[in-house]
Amino acid sequence: MSPSSSPMKFSLFKRSKRPDTAPEAQEASRPQHAALPEAEELEVQLTLDGHQPFRVDLYDMNIQGAEIVLPFHLAPLGGEGDVVELMVHHPRDGWSVRAIGRIRKMDQWSDAMVLVEIQFSQLGDLYAQLDDALGRYFNRRSSMRVKPDIDSVVRVKLAFGPHRLRGEAQDISRTGLGVSLPLVQAAVFRSGERVTVYLDVPGCKTPFEGPGVVKHGYRNGADVILGVEFDLLADSPMKKRRAEFLRYVEARREAIEAWQLRLTS
Repeated sequence: MSPSSSPMKFSLFKRSKRPDTAPEAQEASRPQHAALPEAEELEVQLTLDGHQPFRVDLYDMNIQGAEIVLPFHLAPLGGEGDVVELMVHHPRDGWSVRAIGRIRKMDQWSDAMVLVEIQFSQLGDLYAQLDDALGRYFNRRSSMRVKPDIDSVVRVKLAFGPHRLRGEAQDISRTGLGVSLPLVQAAVFRSGERVTVYLDVPGCKTPFEGPGVVKHGYRNGADVILGVEFDLLADSPMKKRRAEFLRYVEARREAIEAWQLRLTS
């Protein structure tokens, strides 16, 4: 399969038992244009449940999560939703940080490599490990997902065929959102299905409405978080109100960054 092919659906592949340790990454497999400028300064180990930690290559990282590159045969067998641990080490400065998270997405990076997106959890524990020396790696300006204000529920309705299901946005980005739905309701959705999204954002008089695609889902207690990607090419009310939507996302990002700055100052 060529790098330009569609993303692999890892749950469809049966693979041999994972080795306990990974071979050293080949130089050619390293991310050539990492989004984090200092990625080469850091050593990152990934630990999956029941296996020994192994070295992976860092592509991007901030306080919300990280993106790593690793060989296909070492990719988590469970796919999206798996709980993982990252140990980030700076050899020159001598510090290490441990971060727990869940896999949000896996995409093909090259013929033999996989890009894995991880969303950090237990942020309180992560913040407790940070000091001024680490802030430049974790507290970065990012286009990743932002959380709605804790005092403002962002209600979401997903329309799919005869189904009309209501949930709440757990995270929002410029290109999509994560929607929390009860497990019994979310069972009607499958990856790749097209939906209509109605997003009721606080401060906006009418909901944002536009088409989207269900990209993935993972369990979160009694609920399921569905990842929905907006169809930004379709002619829709969402596209016409794009600037208004982006202002909301940017305002939330600035509010989160200000809160993080107060914690680390």
